[in-house]
Amino acid sequence: METKTIIHDLRALGIGRQYLGYNLTIKAVRMVLGDENRLLCIKQGIFMPLSEQQHCDWRTIERNIRTIIHRAWSVNREYLGELAGYPMRQEPTVTEFVEMLSAHILRHHAS
Repeated sequence: METKTIIHDLRALGIGRQYLGYNLTIKAVRMVLGDENRLLCIKQGIFMPLSEQQHCDWRTIERNIRTIIHRAWSVNREYLGELAGYPMRQEPTVTEFVEMLSAHILRHHAS
């Protein structure tokens, strides 16, 4: 169910499977849902483990998720604000974006 919600949110933001960061974002959010402390040090908690899985540099993971964020900002800022719970004045950071998606899922499952 969580993955379906993440996919729904990404699609609403104009993000499809053609982006390298698509699956990485899903995995990052699922990691945070399993342990929200991963957000406290995103490099060690998310980027490094994903880079080991993907056999690439951690900066590649970060860049691909930033591409997703840039696309979301370009396509549907209003929905980003809904996910955040407040109007967004600038593109969110990777940490903010992953936190927004995971918090949305937690709110969705709580209701």
